[in-house]
Amino acid sequence: MSEFPLPGLTDFLKKVVPFNTLDPLVLQKVIQTTQVAFYPAGELIIPMGEPSGGFLYVVQTGCARVAIRDESGDSILVDYRGEGDSFGAVSLIKGGNAMFDVSAEEDLIAFLIPKATIDILMAEHDPFRRFFGFSLARNFKAVRQSADDQLDLLTRDNQLQLDMYLTGKKVRQLMSTDLLTCPPQTPVREAAGRMKQRGVGSIIIIDGDNSPQGILTDADLRSKVVAEGLDLNTAVHRVMSTPICTVQPEAYAFDALLDMSRFGVSHLIVTHSHQAVGIISEHDFQLEIGSSPIGMIADISAARSVAELVGKRIHIDRILQMAMHRSGAVKPMVDLISELNDRVLRRFMTIIESEMGTESWGPPPAAYSWLAMGSQGRREQTLCTDQDNALIYADVPPDQDPVVKAWFLEFARRVVDAMERYGIPKCQAGIIASNPQWCMRLGDWRTRFRNWVETPTPESLRLSTIFFDFRGISKNAASARRLRKDLTQLAVGKRSFARNLAKIALFNRPPLGFLRQFVVESSGTHSSGLNLKLRGLTPVVDAARVLALDLGEPSTNTLERLSTASQQKIIRPELLAAIDDAYDYINWIRIDHHLKAGAAGRPLTNLVDPVRLNPMERKILKESFTIIGQLQELLGARYKTWRGREG
Repeated sequence: MSEFPLPGLTDFLKKVVPFNTLDPLVLQKVIQTTQVAFYPAGELIIPMGEPSGGFLYVVQTGCARVAIRDESGDSILVDYRGEGDSFGAVSLIKGGNAMFDVSAEEDLIAFLIPKATIDILMAEHDPFRRFFGFSLARNFKAVRQSADDQLDLLTRDNQLQLDMYLTGKKVRQLMSTDLLTCPPQTPVREAAGRMKQRGVGSIIIIDGDNSPQGILTDADLRSKVVAEGLDLNTAVHRVMSTPICTVQPEAYAFDALLDMSRFGVSHLIVTHSHQAVGIISEHDFQLEIGSSPIGMIADISAARSVAELVGKRIHIDRILQMAMHRSGAVKPMVDLISELNDRVLRRFMTIIESEMGTESWGPPPAAYSWLAMGSQGRREQTLCTDQDNALIYADVPPDQDPVVKAWFLEFARRVVDAMERYGIPKCQAGIIASNPQWCMRLGDWRTRFRNWVETPTPESLRLSTIFFDFRGISKNAASARRLRKDLTQLAVGKRSFARNLAKIALFNRPPLGFLRQFVVESSGTHSSGLNLKLRGLTPVVDAARVLALDLGEPSTNTLERLSTASQQKIIRPELLAAIDDAYDYINWIRIDHHLKAGAAGRPLTNLVDPVRLNPMERKILKESFTIIGQLQELLGARYKTWRGREG
């Protein structure tokens, strides 16, 4: 062991997270206390159960093997640590003996930073406290609370706005607290006069306890008072909008935005302990992001033809991208994209249904449900998506089925074509509602799903990974709900079926190889990149599907499915939190990649070049993939996937 570090130590630590957050003077003080050591391959550096030696070890070259010993003394591999990785932190910071055996997998040079130095860094520098937390989830959540510090971690000009990912504006930061209120018996004339005097578009109706009972808006005055010729002395409680839509002050602003989109309202009353404390409006979002996604809802609903709605795509994308650039939370953004795509699809269906009604086709010959599958079925769409859909219609007599099916196939063809014109391409595998295979009566769907579960084949198992995420989109989704209930009851507890699905779920592994280095795609049109969807998101989606079907969870959303598994003690709460954060982070990298590609006029793909990521991004991405690997290990152990295919 040398007391004098290598000449390149400063340049090296400048690139190592979290040392790259230190200013030069602090970094020099760290270097003055740092030692360097060489360990030949096979040497035990830290024995499990013994003192760690009082150092944080940072690997400069070579590889360290981290393992635990079971009761029989056998060594079980936990991880490999390569260049820039560290080990020994847990026992060093929290005290106690080492939790793992750490040995040199190959000749290794490490920088040893003493405990006294690390203690000072932990006390005086937030990034160190966060980075050396006990779990990925805890790290992420701590960073979210003070994301400004993370800006120093970003080292490239074309940087991901990590502060946008880690933080999000809260409702309390945008809401107006200077509320205009009145009692329920206030005359409309007085309420309208007070609105005019204050220059606002709404007034909140409250009771004696300051609890909101309703809201009166400009739109209410136009539609309920002026248009109806109502006496202006009418009490406001007779014309106010109720029930009200409320939101908590600590909710993310994007959650409020999504609620406005879903409920078609322009105001949300902010409540705390059942009392009105503020109001947030469409106008507040317009001030924040320059244009409001709420207006897109009206644009979609107002479209009277396929061509008109297709023409709105550019405007919708522009506003959506502005909102996404300024947003701070992944889930609400993904929810918003899914909500807008649902509305666009439903509007296309309404327009085409009306068109066919005026032609020789006539109105729909039976009740039906449009089934969205894939990411739309899970409400997890991003900008790079395609169509996976099907159609289910009510059981009709066999002699009527050919005519009925012909109507729905023509309807589906027009809807699928409209969505393609809008910019969402058809599934290349033909999983679309205009395919006769995927346009059937309810009874036919029930029979097919039963066969897939009870007598699975390799092809039906593959199709199950697509179709079993279905969600009804059309207004009358009774058939979809019935089919979901049947499937849930059919698949629950079918361990052999779950085992077969689990094997498929383990096919796509996170792209980490030996030494936890990224493994890029080596074939296909876009090789030499990380496929974030296939290798990062799909493993989580597939694992969640297997668990949900086995446990009888009807939800299609990935995190809701995993939450059920956690509630049933299959996934530890801390692992669920880590998976949640890892899934969000990979999705954010993917969304950022799509936005940049779209702005540059490049095709949207799911492949990201790891070289273009900065050190912090690469580090968190590696940790995210490691967490996903743990989920896959859990799945393999639960369903004993080493056995042959059953069924």
